Formats: sequence, C-alpha cells, structure tokens
Amino acid sequence: MIAGLGYALCLAALVLRVRTTDAPPPEPARPLAGEPLWLTRVHHAVFAAILLGAPVERVIAGGDGQGRLAGLALFAGGVVLYRMGGSALGTALSPFIEPRAGVALVTHGPYRHLRHPIYLGEAMIALGAPLTLGCRSVLVLTALALVVLVLRIVREEDALARTFPDYAHYAATTKRLVPFVY
Repeated sequence: MIAGLGYALCLAALVLRVRTTDAPPPEPARPLAGEPLWLTRVHHAVFAAILLGAPVERVIAGGDGQGRLAGLALFAGGVVLYRMGGSALGTALSPFIEPRAGVALVTHGPYRHLRHPIYLGEAMIALGAPLTLGCRSVLVLTALALVVLVLRIVREEDALARTFPDYAHYAATTKRLVPFVY
C-alpha cells in the first residue's frame, strides 16, 4: 500500500508542472536541422513504457515485496534530481540534444557537480520505479533506458562542445554522471 501511494506521488511529481509566476511560458523548443529525433523519440518511449509498464505488470503478475523501499527511495531521489536539474536549466531546458539558440552554458545548481544531473535522475527513476512496485520484468526496459541515456550523453556532449567554447574547461572540472566517480 505504501509503495503504491509512493509510486503515485512520485509519478505525479514527475509529470505535473506547477507555474508559480504570471510570466508567459517559454517558447517551446524546436529541433534543429539534422537533429537525431529518433533518439529523442526512443528516449521518451522507453521511459513511458517503464512508468506505465510497472503498474500494468503489478496488476497482472503481482509484485515481489523485496526492494520496494529501496526502489521508492531511488524513484523519489531521481524525481528530485530531475526537477532540480530542470529548474537550474530554466529556459535552456529542451528535450532535444542540440542546445537552444542563445542560451548560456548552465554551471550552477546541480550542474556545479555533474554535467548531466537530469540523466542521473532518469537512471534512478528507471531503476526505482519498477522496484517500487516489485516489478522485475520491466527491469529489462531499464537496461534499454540506460543504453539510451549513454547515447544521449555522448551526442549531447559533442553538441555542447560545439556550441559553448568554455565547455571543455567545464567538462574537465565536473563529473559526467556519478558524483566524484564518473
């Protein structure tokens, strides 16, 4: 019961956006010419399959009771990191690999320590969400999600290096995905 409620709260915190100002919403991001849209589509499809597949598996097959609290901690922590990263990016936030035109390189907030805190948050969500509901079959999609994240990171870092002259210095002073390790 606690795991199911925790799952629902984490999912709501992940997908619902609350506007706190009267300012108009930012202009929607648009892909640049030559943008690898297939990777963005696969990324979104895999994460949707994980987040929707876990409850379906839970209803159909039940769930393993072990690891639920650890899963919930990963899921919740991933949502917090995802939201913090998105907030720090502000108007630079985009679902695409190429940076938005006219934005500055973001190096504050969680980006002080990691180059890709949103992707770390997504990795935590991809592992934590199925574990929260005791779903083991959906974990196959978690492996696919991690591969997609690695592909995005490689392509995104190339795009960031092309766009921001000071990216090489920033990359040399921050870890890519795992604090103090990688």
